[in-house]
Amino acid sequence: MLERQAIATILKEATHTAVVIDEAYAEFSGVSVLPLINKYPQLFVTRTFSKTAGLAGLRLGAVLAYANSLAMLRRAMPPFPVNVAALTAAEAAVGDRQTMRRYVQDVVRVRGWFEKELSQLGVKTYASAGNFLLANFGPSGPELFKKLERQGILLRERSKDMGAGFVRITIGTQNEMERLMKQIKRYR
Repeated sequence: MLERQAIATILKEATHTAVVIDEAYAEFSGVSVLPLINKYPQLFVTRTFSKTAGLAGLRLGAVLAYANSLAMLRRAMPPFPVNVAALTAAEAAVGDRQTMRRYVQDVVRVRGWFEKELSQLGVKTYASAGNFLLANFGPSGPELFKKLERQGILLRERSKDMGAGFVRITIGTQNEMERLMKQIKRYR
């Protein structure tokens, strides 16, 4: 995750280049470059309704940018780029910001709790600004992940990308994460 100042430096230098910043996890990190849009017309910020609104199946997102820049982008888009069901869901989500804010607060709280629990087991975790946690269970990790999978618990194993034992764990409710922790302790 880049700090806002680093992005501002890029924007100052790349005045004739479109700069796209993916803010899929902005609500979880609390960091956004949206305030820079009016100062840098080449800045495009993308957001998704997949994470905080829980609308991943609709594949819906948004692009935020300077008005003239968006007008240029619209010329390249099809006349009806989003279906009515997705638009209706998006309007409902935007209209209920309190629920999304509460969800983000819960995820951040549970993520901290889960990270602490893993740490107490000797599992290395990495700071997260999203609705997930990256953890390294070490060489015994792949066998643990197979045991969990046989129990219907699917984790995003990252062993091929990062080394044996790495896994990305999406943070669910407190009850879900307590059940997962119980299974991890059982099979570890």
